[in-house]
Amino acid sequence: MNGGLIAKRYGTALEQYSAERGQQEECFRDSRSMLAALRPLEEVLSSPVASAKKLELLRAAVPGRCVAFDDFLQLIVKHRREGRLRTILKSYQAIYKKARGIVTARLTVAEEASEQLLAKLEALTKEHTGADTVEIEVTTNPAIIGGFIYKVDDRRLDASVARQIRDLKKAFEVKNKRII
Repeated sequence: MNGGLIAKRYGTALEQYSAERGQQEECFRDSRSMLAALRPLEEVLSSPVASAKKLELLRAAVPGRCVAFDDFLQLIVKHRREGRLRTILKSYQAIYKKARGIVTARLTVAEEASEQLLAKLEALTKEHTGADTVEIEVTTNPAIIGGFIYKVDDRRLDASVARQIRDLKKAFEVKNKRII
């Protein structure tokens, strides 16, 4: 069975189950905590360790989790899907965000982003996507020299100085080739 299909089915099931229990926000919070803690556990989860040990590890990764999320973890281990937990949780989070009009954007800047820039990008993103809420994940990368790179869904706006320098270099090389 396709891994994307599995992730979507389990993600949808978690969204529906958490809604039935009235624990949508708690499950979303727990899924974020689990994703943050998952990387060091992935090797153990993909090994043939006893299922009880895997469930203990997953539960220890997110202490104070809600009942719906705990039931979900039991289901994942019971059906031996713990190796796909990362994709399942990402699928669930995408379903959760889409249902609530939340869009995640990624901003890369050379230095710390100003509140003014963040507010303007948030307003523009809401306007163009129709989202109710925009979550902007900010990353600092001095290699872009200045400006910013902004990604929303499958769209990317590269207003970095590094890209402008690359474009000038290409244009210069193309123009000089015609002369020679």
